[in-house]
Amino acid sequence: MTYDELIETIESYTIRDDIPVTTMIRLAEAALRPITKHYLSEKTVTLIVADDIAELPSDFLEMRAISGTSGSIYKPISPTISDVQSGQVGYYRIGDSLSFVPSSAGEVDDEVTIAYWASFPALTDVQSNWLFDRFPNIYLRAVLKESFRWLKDPEGVAIEDAALKEELSILAEDDRRGKQSGPIIWEFGTW
Repeated sequence: MTYDELIETIESYTIRDDIPVTTMIRLAEAALRPITKHYLSEKTVTLIVADDIAELPSDFLEMRAISGTSGSIYKPISPTISDVQSGQVGYYRIGDSLSFVPSSAGEVDDEVTIAYWASFPALTDVQSNWLFDRFPNIYLRAVLKESFRWLKDPEGVAIEDAALKEELSILAEDDRRGKQSGPIIWEFGTW
């Protein structure tokens, strides 16, 4: 499905050509962004640390892993209770940045590498992203749900909400399978 085909499909389902489809797409994306963690949205980036603070990427959703080069172990902590042991560096998110709290024997690296789940770019800007390319039905159902809400059609909203939940379960299953690819051999001392 292409971006233009999505718009045509929305208009054919709703039998209306006056629906602000671009607005409905943006509303659907705003609802989908925080809940679409998938292996295709994983990224790795190196952040510069200055004064024990590093700015997060604009597409950051959630941390997966963090590492430095000094050998210190990075662990998430609470901003109010920094239980940081020797050789560790605690970190917590504050707004759009990470704040680091070193232990007496730990040191914060000048650069840290993070693996994280990224939000997908707006389809109205790029007309393609991993979610739309791989799971176009999620977009279709989410946009239809917003369109029926705009039309004040509660039955249509309920139908599309149920269909969207089915599509999101397919996304979750694909993510689960994607993370388990390849043979895993369990031995003592591994993983």
